[in-house]
Parts: sequence; C-alpha cells; structure tokens
Amino acid sequence: MRKALASRTVIGQATGLIAARKPCTPQQAFQLLVHISQHHNIKLHVAADRLVAAFVHAHLGRPVNPADQALWDHVSATTANESGESDDGFAEEVSSTSP
Repeated sequence: MRKALASRTVIGQATGLIAARKPCTPQQAFQLLVHISQHHNIKLHVAADRLVAAFVHAHLGRPVNPADQALWDHVSATTANESGESDDGFAEEVSSTSP
C-alpha cells in the first residue's frame, strides 16, 4: 500500500513539473510521462522518480545523472513549440548543471 502511494505521489510530482514547464494541461503532461516511460522502456514510476530527481539535483546545484538528463531532453524535444525551439527550457536549465 505504501509503495503504491509513493508511486502515485512521484508520478503526480513529475506530471506537475512537466505541466509547469511546458504549455500543456496536467492530462497532457501525464500522457507525455507515459510516452517517455514506454519509449525508454522503464516503469512509469521510475521515469517519474528520475525526472523529479533531475529537477531536485539541478536546483540544488548537484550533478544530474546523464540518464535522467536524457529523460528531460526527451520532454523538451517532445514539447518543442511551433518554431522548433523549446520554450524557456527546463532541459537547458538542467543541462547547465550537468557535469
């Protein structure tokens, strides 16, 4: 029961981070998270946990795991605006703190 609750919590956090950084609804952010999970062949809660971890590490000035960075790169590439450039770019923000 606790594991299921923890999984839902981190999925909600990741969905919120995606929706806050990209021009999409929470439902679209969740669908993007599902897509990333399937594309990278990892469980949904694992993808969510890695996205949240990358966000936390970036904002604390710690190095971001390259595999976690790849997930944010996927978020950025998937949600690029019509001009072909990503919006204010969380992935770029994370990249600036990567080793």
